Formats: sequence, C-alpha cells, structure tokens
Amino acid sequence: MDSVSSYSVASLAWLGAQAVPLIIWPSLVSALLRVDLPQQGAPYSVANAALEQYFARCLGLSQLALGGLLLVLSGTLPLDSMKEAPDPTAPTPTASAAVLVSALYHAATAAYSYARYHATGQLAYMLGCLGGSALATLGLWVLMFAGERKRRVSRRTGADKSTSGWPFRNAVADKKRR
Repeated sequence: MDSVSSYSVASLAWLGAQAVPLIIWPSLVSALLRVDLPQQGAPYSVANAALEQYFARCLGLSQLALGGLLLVLSGTLPLDSMKEAPDPTAPTPTASAAVLVSALYHAATAAYSYARYHATGQLAYMLGCLGGSALATLGLWVLMFAGERKRRVSRRTGADKSTSGWPFRNAVADKKRR
C-alpha cells in the first residue's frame, strides 16, 4: 500500500470513528459537549434536541461520505475493476487534489477543536485537535514527499537528478567528483 492509500484509509478511519457515534447516538455526543450556564435559566427544549440530532446525524453521514470520496478519488478503491490499468501502483490524477482537500479539512477541524478546547477546557476537543492535526500533518507530508513524481536517473553517473543540494549538500557525491 502506498502512502496516498495509507493516508486515505487513516483518514476514513478517523472520520468513521467520529461519524459512528454521531449517527447512532447523537444525544450522547451533544450531552457530553453541552455546557450548562447558570445564568441562562431556560430549560432545554425538545425542539433543540430534535435539531441537534438532525445536525449530528447529517454531520456523521457527511463525514462518511468525505471518507468514501477520498478513497475513490485517491485510487485506493478503483471505480472500474474491469478495465486494465497500465500501472496499478500509479496514483490517479485526482489523488493530489483529494489529499489536499482532506488535509485542509483536517487542519480546519483541528484549529476549531483547539480554539474550543481553550474556551471550554473539555478533553474531547483536545482529542479532536490531536487527531485532526496528525492527519493534516500526514496529508501535508504525502503532498510534499510522496506521490506521482517520476525518478530521473542520469545515464552517465546513475545519480537521481530530481534531488538538489539545498539546504544540505551531498558530501559523498562531492568526494566522488574530485
């Protein structure tokens, strides 16, 4: 499994872990995150509970849809299994875009969770921040270092031409040239 597929599966697992409680038991999640302020005094209404359940279930289903789209667009789950691809290990053309969009999503949710953690001090927001920032970092790493780059090898020296000497010089290659 290549790095894009690993990122896609990890992202789906994280989104699924968030989505399943939202779909199955949305009132538990909203009850855990509710902060009762004594100055409000207004009782919690049934209309608010129904609205919270609707939005929680919609959020859970949209997270599962995002994870499924990521799997399909990254090429981990092929759309047409009957067609013979020239190189089955080659990533699809939409893999970088799918990883970028999902990494931005994870970064945004991590930033939101971090802000909410500092406002409320609840541990659930810190766990969301840690998971989202880990996946955002992994997505950035996949975009920068893994993926569709073809290696260009010099015929004369056998060295990889896609590397450069910045910011670190290749001292071994410099010694061989002298």
